[in-house]
Amino acid sequence: MSIVNSIEFKDVTFGYKDAQKPMFENLSVRLPVGENILISGDVGQGTSTFLKLLAVVHQPQDGAILINGENTSQMSFEEFLPLRTKIGYTFDYGGLFANRSLLDNMTLPLLYHKIFSFEESRQRGIDLANQFGFYNKLGERPASVTGGLRKLVSVLRTLLMNPEMLVMDDPFMGVDPQNVARLIKILNDRRESGEIRHLYLTSRDHNWPKQLGCKTLTLNDGHFDLSEFSEAA
Repeated sequence: MSIVNSIEFKDVTFGYKDAQKPMFENLSVRLPVGENILISGDVGQGTSTFLKLLAVVHQPQDGAILINGENTSQMSFEEFLPLRTKIGYTFDYGGLFANRSLLDNMTLPLLYHKIFSFEESRQRGIDLANQFGFYNKLGERPASVTGGLRKLVSVLRTLLMNPEMLVMDDPFMGVDPQNVARLIKILNDRRESGEIRHLYLTSRDHNWPKQLGCKTLTLNDGHFDLSEFSEAA
């Protein structure tokens, strides 16, 4: 059964503390669901910030972000938890813990949310590392591996949660092309099987969203023009 059935931004205003004006002011949009969506926009248009709001990492200063008609900012921790475990969010290097190994970093969310046992969590991490060719690096800490591998680990950690909805901020940047191709295959396979129902991402390289069959929503001056909702080109 689907957890996320509708997503709506209703008169959302959000800005950073030192900014002269809000990034978004009275933003209202009902997002397409059940799709692969590229959130596009020129530098400074707030695509990454929009994803943080979408993943409920940021809260709006005004307005509401509604999931299934419910205002997420008014939900208690317990009420939001079923959504949190089904919404996977990746950004930058994913907030990896510097004092933990790559394997620890990959499996921490599984253990925190008690999704799998310790043994099964670690085996799942090992299996993915084998698939992506970095099994021999699993004992390393983030600072001792390349930025591309750190980025890959942060993305795979999210996939291990088996999310229904993925929110991904430039997930392929810095990852070597062979592993990007593997990621694309996993994402396409999981979309086809129904494991992933909603995918929202940014990407500086638009070749990858095309391989995911993404449609494009473009941010301009803090708003979307839904009349331009189209296949990624």
